Amino acid sequence: MKLRTTIPLFATVLLAMLLPSLVAKADDDVEKQLKDYAGKTLTLRHFYTGQHLSFQSDGSLVGSGEIGPWTVDGQIEVKHIKRHGHALQIEGRRVCLVFDSKRKPPYRDVLASLAESDVKDRDKLEKAFREKRVEIEIALSSDKPDAKEVSSAMNSVFLDRQSRSGISFPTTGANISTKFAGSRQGPGPSAEPVYFVKPGIAPPRTLRTSEPDFSEEARQAKYQGTMTLFLVVDSSGAVRDLQIGTPLGMGLDDRAVNAVSGWKFQPGTKDGRPVAVQIAVEIDFHLY
Repeated sequence: MKLRTTIPLFATVLLAMLLPSLVAKADDDVEKQLKDYAGKTLTLRHFYTGQHLSFQSDGSLVGSGEIGPWTVDGQIEVKHIKRHGHALQIEGRRVCLVFDSKRKPPYRDVLASLAESDVKDRDKLEKAFREKRVEIEIALSSDKPDAKEVSSAMNSVFLDRQSRSGISFPTTGANISTKFAGSRQGPGPSAEPVYFVKPGIAPPRTLRTSEPDFSEEARQAKYQGTMTLFLVVDSSGAVRDLQIGTPLGMGLDDRAVNAVSGWKFQPGTKDGRPVAVQIAVEIDFHLY
C-alpha cells in the first residue's frame, strides 16, 4: 500500500519541480523566435493601409481597412516585436519599393534608391521614408504560447519570412496586375478573338482619356519615369485584360491601371469591321 501511494506522490512532486523549467524553456524559445524576426522584411498577405493594424489569430483584420498598392503597403521592416499577454506587438516601417530592371531582384527599397541619387534635400527625404511607421497587433490563442503558435499567428498575417538581402518579388505581367496591383482592371477575357496591329488590322484610337495622378509616396520621393501597360480594346471600344508590362513601383502602377481602365477607344478594325485588338500604352509620370 505504501508503494502505491508513494509513486504517484513522487511523480507529482517531480512534475511540480520540472514544470517551471519547462515553461521557462518554452518562453526562451518564443523570445529567440521573436528576436529572429527583428530587422527582417515581411510581406503582408493583404496590403492594408494605415498606421495601426489589428488582426485575429487567424489573420482576419479587426474592423475594416482599405487595400493599398503592394509597392507602398505590401511590406514591413520589423523594428521591434514582443509578446504582450494574448498578443504579438510589432513596430515596423512601411517599405516603399521602386522598380529597377537592371537589378535582381528588380524591386528595391526606396531608401536604397535615394542613397544613390543626387536629389535635392536627400537627407530630408530619407528621414521621411524612415519614419513611415506602422504598428501591428496579432492576437494569440493563449497567454503562454509556444513557438508553433507564434509561427502560426505570424504566418496568418505575413506571407513568409524574408531577409533584406533575399526578398522575393512577383514578376511583371499578369501576376502583378491581378494579384499584387489591387486595382480596377476592366472586364476579363471574352470569347471574341484578339488581333495584333499589323497590315490589314487597324489600331484602336483614343476617344476619351484621363491622366493618372501621382501617388503621395512618389511625389514625396520626387520619383518619376515611364511605365508600360498591355491591354485589349474590345470591339465596343472598352478596355479589358489590363496587364503591367514595365512597372515603376511606388504606387504609380496602380494609378495608371485605374486611369487607363476608364479610357474609351474607337475600336480597331479588320476588313472594316470592329475587332478586339491588343495594344501597348506608355504612361509618363513626370513632376516637372
